[in-house]
Amino acid sequence: MDEDRRRTIKFVAGLFLAVFTVFSILSVLSYFTTWKADASLATATGEALEDYPVHNMAGKIGWRCSHFLVGSCFGLGAIGILVALVVACIKLFVRKRIHLSKAFTLSVTAAFLASVILAYAASFGAADNAFGGGLGGRFGAALVSAGHAFLGKIVTGVLIGALALVWLYFLSSRFASWILGHSSDDEEEEQEQKQVEVKPVIQKPVIVIPKPEEVKKPEPVKPVEVPEEEEDTPEEEVEPGLEVITDDTLDEKVRKELPRINNRDELPGYKFPSLDILHDYASSRQDVSTEELSRNNNKIRATLKNYKIEVVDVKAVVGPTVTLYKVFPAPGVKIAAIKSLQEDIAMSLNARGVRVVALSDCVGIEVANDVPSIVPLKALMNDEAFRESKAELPVAIGYTITQKVKVFDLADAPHLLVAGATKQGKSVGLNVIVSSLLYAKHPSELKFVFIDPKMVEFSAYAKLLYHYLAVLPRAASAEEELSQAIVKNPKAAKDILSSLCTEMDSRYELLSKAEVNNIKRYNDKFRDRHLLPTEGHRFLPYLVVVIDEYADLTMSVGAGGEAKAMAKSITTSVIRLAQKGRAAGIHVILATQRPTVDVVTGLIKTNFPMRIAFRVTSRIDSMTILDTPGADKLIGKGDMLLYNGIETERVQCALIGGDEIQDLTEAVASQSGYKKSYNTPYYLPEPPSEEGSGGEGEMVDMKQLDERFEEAARLVVQYQKGSTSDLQRRLGMGYAKAGRVMDQLQAAGIVGPQDGSKPRQVLVSDFAELDRILESFKG
Repeated sequence: MDEDRRRTIKFVAGLFLAVFTVFSILSVLSYFTTWKADASLATATGEALEDYPVHNMAGKIGWRCSHFLVGSCFGLGAIGILVALVVACIKLFVRKRIHLSKAFTLSVTAAFLASVILAYAASFGAADNAFGGGLGGRFGAALVSAGHAFLGKIVTGVLIGALALVWLYFLSSRFASWILGHSSDDEEEEQEQKQVEVKPVIQKPVIVIPKPEEVKKPEPVKPVEVPEEEEDTPEEEVEPGLEVITDDTLDEKVRKELPRINNRDELPGYKFPSLDILHDYASSRQDVSTEELSRNNNKIRATLKNYKIEVVDVKAVVGPTVTLYKVFPAPGVKIAAIKSLQEDIAMSLNARGVRVVALSDCVGIEVANDVPSIVPLKALMNDEAFRESKAELPVAIGYTITQKVKVFDLADAPHLLVAGATKQGKSVGLNVIVSSLLYAKHPSELKFVFIDPKMVEFSAYAKLLYHYLAVLPRAASAEEELSQAIVKNPKAAKDILSSLCTEMDSRYELLSKAEVNNIKRYNDKFRDRHLLPTEGHRFLPYLVVVIDEYADLTMSVGAGGEAKAMAKSITTSVIRLAQKGRAAGIHVILATQRPTVDVVTGLIKTNFPMRIAFRVTSRIDSMTILDTPGADKLIGKGDMLLYNGIETERVQCALIGGDEIQDLTEAVASQSGYKKSYNTPYYLPEPPSEEGSGGEGEMVDMKQLDERFEEAARLVVQYQKGSTSDLQRRLGMGYAKAGRVMDQLQAAGIVGPQDGSKPRQVLVSDFAELDRILESFKG
């Protein structure tokens, strides 16, 4: 029989068995509740049986089958028969990997054993007529009755208990091991001696080779008839003169599996900070008055009516700082007509921060409240949306207009761009993000890298050195390490970002060896002891890189060659981390108060799909951050737009004060660091040496630029490919001239260093940026 036909027969058999199984389950389970109502059917015969009503869900046939299984045979033990049918159905129809014979045998024997036990219990007067045949059915009752007659009640009970122990012994290997574990040492030694006498254990097979003169011509071997009961394991023929002794001790099952690795055991005494550290800001919560809502409602209606726009209804959704007025226009009114009146509506309301947005069923008009409320971070941390979040890196950022806590997963983001004008809430927003992660993740699961060119924003987090910070292993003392815990200058930023790229490449090698494609699956595999530390595997914590004032690190126009090279190296490392860091568990948060096109470039926006825009000063800046206007209409003080790559949502950022941050970091720093006896930060690898990578470019005299330097630069930026062969082919240059121009392009920060036979990486993404570089070399 071919494979396709065999599968077809198996499928059809499974289908019919499934139907029969459903029929049996319905009939038996229904019998348990309707057996009294259908009891008269047991005595009805012939045509009278057809006139009797039946309450069983499977009809009269179902009643007969269930009455036989439950009443006449097994009682409640009939459930074991149902289990056996389900197992057989799964094996034939669903084709799961189960041992059919073992499961079927255990189910049927369970039905038999349950019938006897229940009948024995019923013999003492406990519902001896339940289900029309007793709890254990007539079959179980007959066996127990015979036992009472020949053995007595006590011996019958002991025998039933022994049968139950034997059944459990074959059912559970742990139960069997527990039983065997209570045998005495003398019995175990005696058993071992018997095993040695009967069947000695030899690790290697013994081969007896006869002498040449003893070898005789082999006689024809007659076919050996095998009995039917030995068909499963037929004996193999052994050549004359060969004795094989086998050892089956390796087949012994492992009695106890090793426990799953708990990475938090590295710091077992660590306690998460209490929420009592955070403030309530109860006095700063303000309710929006009915008078304010009515006033704005009337002004919105009046303004729209002046432009002959009919309104069916207006609903107000009150938020902490902004109220959303849902305007339902009359049929035929164009949404664009209302959106075009944004400035007029704002003037009539005499309010700032008015935005008109299109909703799914209406037009939304966002109006700032007369008196805004403060959103405390404590309320966010105590909300179910954060406490019960299943996110890998949950961040509770603030309240929506509908008074819901906004939580997003930084691991899914996977990188975040935060931008806004000065004193509009950007720094507070970064502190809220960091604090959320501190409350969500254990020190063994998360490490931060803080880069702070302003030197004051992240200084409080230096206390987290021995718990949550990742640093370079360069400090000569503990004091120096603490002072360098927060990166504060471009040179140190360049080194640590380059180190993170090295760490990322190392993690990708570990993921490849483990045959997984992300850090979560890798860590799960490590916890399950499928990855050995002896092979270089380790638990990988998430790395979150927070960069404040990114523009200060990349400002290179008019600067010297070294500063320009440093800025390009920082940009290159950030882009590399953004492009590949997600799977390796490295996530970048980039913040700037200069959201201009030379800072928030197209390459940055492509690799930072999630963005937060606080209030900006112009529509152009809003377009630069979000690709849409709106951020210029915010009211400040934490009012922000959250863009998740698909849609934009207005959120009021939570507040955490400087004293709260100090108390929070102190609560972490006051606890013992790793391994109790000493404190060790999480060290990143040393960044790759720069020797031989950029030396030639630094020695180039940029005052003597080649006459075709600008032409070559534009060609490289246009095609985003930097190679000497391209310059030779497209511009008709000779080899020496093309090499000299390429060195000048590297020294100018337009292309990166040579990487073997690969084309050089182009560090400039558009002509506007290139023009600023070229302008710095003119004059």
